[in-house]
Amino acid sequence: MSERLTNDDPTDDAVSELARRTRDTIARVVALPVPTVAKVDGSAVGAGANLAIACDIQLASESASIGFVFRQVGLSVDAGTSYLLPRVVGTNVAKELVFTGEILDARRAAELGLFNHVYDAESFESEVEATVSRIANGPTVALRHSKRLIQDGLEKSFDRAQRDEATAQGIVFETADHEEGVEAFLTDRRPEFVGR
Repeated sequence: MSERLTNDDPTDDAVSELARRTRDTIARVVALPVPTVAKVDGSAVGAGANLAIACDIQLASESASIGFVFRQVGLSVDAGTSYLLPRVVGTNVAKELVFTGEILDARRAAELGLFNHVYDAESFESEVEATVSRIANGPTVALRHSKRLIQDGLEKSFDRAQRDEATAQGIVFETADHEEGVEAFLTDRRPEFVGR
């Protein structure tokens, strides 16, 4: 940013390219069909905050923080803030966070829904690993459909969401993971999903 200011070029190629790559990266995370987990163990600010909330689940250490600080450098929101942030915390809270540029500690961020869980330093790595493992070892076809249905449901009527859910269920009823899940439930054991 400082280079752009000193060379008087408002469309500096380097800044434009960085902004494009940031937007593209966050867009790719949002579009991933598989569940994604953000592991936040430090500061996530600006585009970094958006990268964190672009994921499906946010796991944070007690030393983590998050802030949408574009105003601190005289910028309006970028990198998907206007889309992502209100969906996580609601419109009024999103406006407050953007207008003030406040950097939230991990506990306050969790209270607002920006972090799903906050772990102490000693258990952080093991808790993240356990959560990621639990998701990764799940019924992947069903999880992919569930993720899509939840994301799409934000933009649909209730009736349309239910019809789409029924269509997806018709697909996942035919998977080996569904069969395994039913068998495991009936025999009171933990299912061993294979991803098909």
